Amino acid sequence: MLERLERWSRWTILFMLFLLPWAIYGVLNLPVGAAALHKWLPTGKPERQRYERFLELFGNDQFLIVSWDDCRVTDPRVAQFRDRLVQEPNQVNSQVTSEDLNETPKLVESVLTTSDVLATLTAAPLNLPTNEAVKRLRGFLIGADGTSSVVVRFTQHGISNQKLAIAHVKKAADEVANLGSNSLRMAGSIYETYAVDEASESSLKKLVVPSCLLGMLLSWVCLRSVRAALAVLFIAGTGQLLAIALVYYSGGYFSAVLIVLPTLVFMLTLSGAVHLMSYYRDVSRWHKNHLGSRAMLLGFKPSLLASITTSLGMAALATSQLAPVREFGLYSAVALSIATFFMLLGFPKIADWFCGAGKPTGKLAAIPPDMATSEATDKTLAEVDDVLPSVDAQNLFDAAFHPAQVSPRTERYVAWLFKNANAITFIGLVLMAVSFVGFLNLKSSTKFGDMFPSKSPIVRDMAWIEEHLGPIASVEVLVSFDADSELDLYQRTVWVARVAKQIRTCKDVGGVMSALTFLPPQPTSASLRDVVKRSALRKLLEKNLPVLQEAGWVGHAGGQQVWRLTAKVSSIADENYGVLVDRIRQAVNQVDLRAGASKPVFTVEYTGLSPVMHETQLMLLQDLGASFSTAFLLITPVMMLIARGFWAGLLIMVPNVLPETLVFGTMAWLGFQLDVAGILTASVAMGIAVNDTLHFVNWYARRLSLGDSRSQAIADTLSSCASAMFYTMLISCCSMLPFLLAEFIPTRQFACLMIAMLSSALLGDLVLLPALLMSPLGLCLVPKRSANLSSNIETKAIQPNQNEATKL
Repeated sequence: MLERLERWSRWTILFMLFLLPWAIYGVLNLPVGAAALHKWLPTGKPERQRYERFLELFGNDQFLIVSWDDCRVTDPRVAQFRDRLVQEPNQVNSQVTSEDLNETPKLVESVLTTSDVLATLTAAPLNLPTNEAVKRLRGFLIGADGTSSVVVRFTQHGISNQKLAIAHVKKAADEVANLGSNSLRMAGSIYETYAVDEASESSLKKLVVPSCLLGMLLSWVCLRSVRAALAVLFIAGTGQLLAIALVYYSGGYFSAVLIVLPTLVFMLTLSGAVHLMSYYRDVSRWHKNHLGSRAMLLGFKPSLLASITTSLGMAALATSQLAPVREFGLYSAVALSIATFFMLLGFPKIADWFCGAGKPTGKLAAIPPDMATSEATDKTLAEVDDVLPSVDAQNLFDAAFHPAQVSPRTERYVAWLFKNANAITFIGLVLMAVSFVGFLNLKSSTKFGDMFPSKSPIVRDMAWIEEHLGPIASVEVLVSFDADSELDLYQRTVWVARVAKQIRTCKDVGGVMSALTFLPPQPTSASLRDVVKRSALRKLLEKNLPVLQEAGWVGHAGGQQVWRLTAKVSSIADENYGVLVDRIRQAVNQVDLRAGASKPVFTVEYTGLSPVMHETQLMLLQDLGASFSTAFLLITPVMMLIARGFWAGLLIMVPNVLPETLVFGTMAWLGFQLDVAGILTASVAMGIAVNDTLHFVNWYARRLSLGDSRSQAIADTLSSCASAMFYTMLISCCSMLPFLLAEFIPTRQFACLMIAMLSSALLGDLVLLPALLMSPLGLCLVPKRSANLSSNIETKAIQPNQNEATKL
């Protein structure tokens, strides 16, 4: 069996080496991008459907707002900048397949400047006074201090290629004398998407390599063997390449959420490889040949079950209603399964090749002290190896063949645990309950301003634009009149004016723009002069309605005439978009929609990216609870199967639930908000924590089945597994450290939460879990045939000896 396993291992390695060039090609060519925010929501979600209807009716609402210091209406650079913007690039970029330069898709659909709009408002037929025209544009195109702006509207091609579109804007600025791209202040949804993509790509290029190098360094320090470190890093690195290549060859791209996938797979595969290397160290004490195969067989069951449970934790994210989170769950589950397959089948020969085929170095070369001479050691190892090939394969998994050496320090620690088991159990359960209360009050955020540090240039530009121009985010208020409405165009504008007036009463609204912005003032009196003005206004409305429709202020859908009002709200305020939309809704509700009629004169809908972002924010918390619950329901039956009991399975899940409730609960109590990357950590951390728990429980259950008392079994288990558990935690946490330097805060939060959860998971596995097992609750895990054994701690260490090995 061992020789057959080694043949499989060789073929597996050769197959992976054959695929390696394709994997590297996928890594080098993987695109970075992000889906439109409204596409994060499920297709059946009312908010998404409402927003997509709005896009069909009025076109996209993704604008780029551009300004600079001392930008005024009379600034000659504004016109020059506008002229450069409408000139399309003279070369075909890599994403354009057209061979004819003239057929290159346009990036810019239109450019609107403050001076252009002011000229329109002050010219015939409106002939508005300049101060009135400025008042109408304040909060949109001109600020209270006179700062003017340029608003760029991109085509669908420009929206789909934000990087190219923003590069075109910067190039246009560089071509204007005394301006330059470094002087620009930009904001808007398309720029936000561009900034997120740039931060993702920067993190991929700058932080993944340091993360891997730090993992390599810690692997060498922990394993105390260069060859052992290289072996586990080769396995983990190959798993990482496979994860990235999987995204590329499945037609995906790296988003801000998927950016942590390579490091995550690297960390998980490295964790499993370190555990296998720990088993390699154990078998090297008792065998002379086929060490890699023996180690893999010894660790096969817990490693495979750990991979299954961790993949189940990842797959739990597939229940998410948010598309990027769902993709992350599926990609990570599949990538981890493939990496585990390579790890288990490739480990036998990789370990033997790197570690010298039975001549391990460093810590792996530890030999029991009673094997004093090399001759005695070789003789004992040879006797064991002669017997084991004839033993049934199932026995190769048995811990009885590889008893651990229990140090006096471990004995003292187990004695302390035994003495304080009930107190530790009580504290752990109370801490989990208190944390769970905070967990239920956790808040989330999807605001762009919360995704970058407050001192970053992107956030500074947003703050500058809101201070000098007005709020950036938009809430679209749609006023719809039925086809059978008896109101004429003028009467409809009167109702729209009333709605706009009420919206302006909201202190959070910086400005309101609608079709009324481009129409003469409405006469309010019953004088003959105003009657004539109303008559002229009716004729003007009839004439200019197609112009208003083309400009995207009036539309028709399903027999209804829809008038659009755009309310500007702050994107950096403390209030979430839900609160801002509710305030606008409350203000609009002050308008009497019936006016004495039997049914409302019109209906009102609220949409735009701001309401969509609010809905996404709510779904973050729903998905956190759903993914956590799903991961628990998927993993717990596996633990029950391992523990061979319902209550036993629930008991050993306690240390795996504690890290999530503790970290998220503390986060809520301290007032921190959860972002899109944070929801990934719940099921991911549970899957990782279960990895160590399975190795611990697997060894513990086998020692109990051999007749050990609970304290003896825990001492032996700690001696065999604790170091590998600590090493995997240390290596995994240190691999996440570089991501704490990421400019993109969701990536930084993911790393921070993972470090906190992995650290608390280790405490749960090395402190709370042993205490639970030695408390009265732990009796549910003790086999019935061993239930009558004494549970008092043994003072004598479990020491292997040469005679026991020879008898095997």
